[in-house]
Amino acid sequence: MRVYLDTNSDIVTSPAARMWFYQMRDNLIARGIDVDLNHLGQQPYDVAIVHWIRPEIIDKVLKHSPNVHMGVLNPGYLGLRSGGSSNFDNSDNEVYALNNTDFFVVTGFPWRDLLLQSEKRVYLTIDYENLDDKKIKTHILNDHIVIGYHGNPLHFKEDFFPHGANALKRIAEEFDVTLHVITRNAKSQPRVDGVDTHLIEYDLDTFGEEIQKFDIGICPVFSDYSQLADPLKFIRNPNRVNTLLFYGIPSVTSPLPQSCQDLRNGETVLFAVSEEGWYQALRLLVTQPELRNRIGRAGREMVEKRFSTEHATDLFIEMLKEEVQHPLYFKRKGPPPSTSPKSMPRLIKRLLGQLKRVLTIRKTKKIHDS
Repeated sequence: MRVYLDTNSDIVTSPAARMWFYQMRDNLIARGIDVDLNHLGQQPYDVAIVHWIRPEIIDKVLKHSPNVHMGVLNPGYLGLRSGGSSNFDNSDNEVYALNNTDFFVVTGFPWRDLLLQSEKRVYLTIDYENLDDKKIKTHILNDHIVIGYHGNPLHFKEDFFPHGANALKRIAEEFDVTLHVITRNAKSQPRVDGVDTHLIEYDLDTFGEEIQKFDIGICPVFSDYSQLADPLKFIRNPNRVNTLLFYGIPSVTSPLPQSCQDLRNGETVLFAVSEEGWYQALRLLVTQPELRNRIGRAGREMVEKRFSTEHATDLFIEMLKEEVQHPLYFKRKGPPPSTSPKSMPRLIKRLLGQLKRVLTIRKTKKIHDS
């Protein structure tokens, strides 16, 4: 089997690119599979997976290998309207992807559920970690506690405030705690009033060392239940919680569907949404090192079995073998969407329409609130 992988993201700043393209390329080659990454070889491919919807790359691969099984990893949600409608409101890129792909690859069943309406094959994969150099932390009753966040800068800025931040402020009034925030462009992150905060710029080389300083992780994914109507929040998974569990570090996180399937409240994580929920969960972990140890050890055992490199590679190979057994979809090739100056008025018109819808929603909400 010949496999082609293509990502436009780098190994340092994009965990998805690192796991599913750079590292998976090496994992598959180690299993004896012929794989090329980002550069097309001479011989045609059996399966190709492109990172994100990029019509120009899909077109390039299809011209190179007309009979390839074409897939997209992390395709967004293809403009599906909320509320379960099967209607699409797609951009030209999304229409092109729907017409010229055979399958999609996503990291959670809620995401898969949304994409099933595309009438294409949808496969589930898992975010994973390598077990190397990940020692389980032993928690003791300390006078000083480090509470830490790692990951996308938007999740801290948008999802931890206001409820999580207010809860942490209350914790800091009772206990000696420090907040460590590891992310890109760390200095732009907001601070929590009254909380000693260290803003740490993400560096792949020092990341493992930095998160091992955590006693407790905070992994917010949404700030209010009303946001579950947003598909881009609803489809998220607990990968940041799992990363910390590889080190035996327990976390407080938001109860998304995929998280509730992968994790157990009180056993491998604590869930919270409201300010009081965040406060109670953080207070339990601050005051009970035995709970931190219990969650950390149970979580480490769980992620070793279900989210390891070996298991992820097994699932990926099973997916490739299954996909090549299916017939190819009819491709309506044609040229990929243009971003030339001639197409710009159409793009601007679409953006203005989206802005108008947002302003209308805000105006309606303001009238309703008043």
